Amino acid sequence: MFKVKSEQIRLFQPEAEAAFARQVFDYVKENHAADGVATVHGKSLVGELPDAHLRQMVEDGIRRGRDYRIEWQSTLLTFVVLLFMTAPNFDEHPKVSSFFVGAETVDDAALESLLEEMTDEDWDEVEKSYDPQAWNLSFDEEINI
Repeated sequence: MFKVKSEQIRLFQPEAEAAFARQVFDYVKENHAADGVATVHGKSLVGELPDAHLRQMVEDGIRRGRDYRIEWQSTLLTFVVLLFMTAPNFDEHPKVSSFFVGAETVDDAALESLLEEMTDEDWDEVEKSYDPQAWNLSFDEEINI
């Protein structure tokens, strides 16, 4: 019988993470190119962002989601898309923050339940508290917008 040791699996983990980040990057670029975002460099459409900036935003979003114990790739994708569609700091809204802090794990069903609980007023508050610095872009160069 063929056995794979946990040490061998760990060796493949970085490549699996990089492949997932590429998939999320491609998804955001293809499906949200017309969405507006604001960064410390200014406002832009997702499709107008330099690939290096968009890639970093996606990777930071995945890390942020993992900090909330999101393990499922589908849930991580949803989390990252929410960052782009609502605000890079949407998770700071009291209802959202309370959800993430109180959840042992976050899967698709749990996140969907949270989204169903969010009201139009909640999303208005998220929009009003949009913080471009939450993208944590560390690039020195400006984006030509």
